[in-house]
Amino acid sequence: MCRVLASVIVAGLFVGCSRASNDSPASSKASNVTLASPKASNASLGVAEQNGNWGDVKGAIVWGGDKLPERLPLDLKGHQDSKHCAQKGKLLGEEWIVHPKNKGLRYTFVWLAAKDKEAMIPIHPSLKESKEKKVVMDQPICMFVPHAVALREGQSLVAKNSASVAHNFKYGGGTENPGANFLMPANTERAIDDLKADRLPVSVECGIHPWMRGWVRVFNHPYYAVTDENGAFELKNAPAGDWQLMVWHGSGGWRNGAKGKNGETITIKAGATTNLGNLAYPPPPAN
Repeated sequence: MCRVLASVIVAGLFVGCSRASNDSPASSKASNVTLASPKASNASLGVAEQNGNWGDVKGAIVWGGDKLPERLPLDLKGHQDSKHCAQKGKLLGEEWIVHPKNKGLRYTFVWLAAKDKEAMIPIHPSLKESKEKKVVMDQPICMFVPHAVALREGQSLVAKNSASVAHNFKYGGGTENPGANFLMPANTERAIDDLKADRLPVSVECGIHPWMRGWVRVFNHPYYAVTDENGAFELKNAPAGDWQLMVWHGSGGWRNGAKGKNGETITIKAGATTNLGNLAYPPPPAN
């Protein structure tokens, strides 16, 4: 009898906890929602109940200036590996890569965040676990490929050198990801398994080829993307409701400068695709 009574009490406590929310009581269906918990935070959901309401959101980040930035050839003159690096043609700078026809801005990070920075984002059951365990950043011909990658905490970043010459891989970004610097002989790779989700980006460099630079961002939820050659992005099975859309580029920082560091409020429709259209990324002020 005592055991039965104890079980009832525990079950009651569990149900009571599952209904806790900053804004409103959660539905009994909340057991199907996985939360992405911020580090060292016990903050509650802080958003309206989800009840299985999910939707997709898509759009494109486009260059906001009239004149498109030009990709200039890199000066490899006198470098010991210049012949290897130029074997497939001139290397072009990757500071800004803009599509000449539709002005799409490539390698821009886009992700969702809660307005309350301590709140948690509900995760669709199908996205509870990352399907891919590894994300690869290669150095085949004296450039990082891809130039920018995003991953989820728990995934491995594989630093790869498929070239016939040596590279080194220097990475780091803030106290959460202090990084390291290691030599990579030809045709080797090394897994980095301890990257933590953080608001700060992780920069990547090669000291042997000083023009090389790449970017990594790490998240504790699956609602992020890096724009493609058309500047396009899409976030699938995102929680419906109001969220902050964050946009950041390695060469210009936050979209709209300091005003954009907290993102832009968007409303994701349940059971539908929310098309944000073209979002202009204004060129940063000239130094």
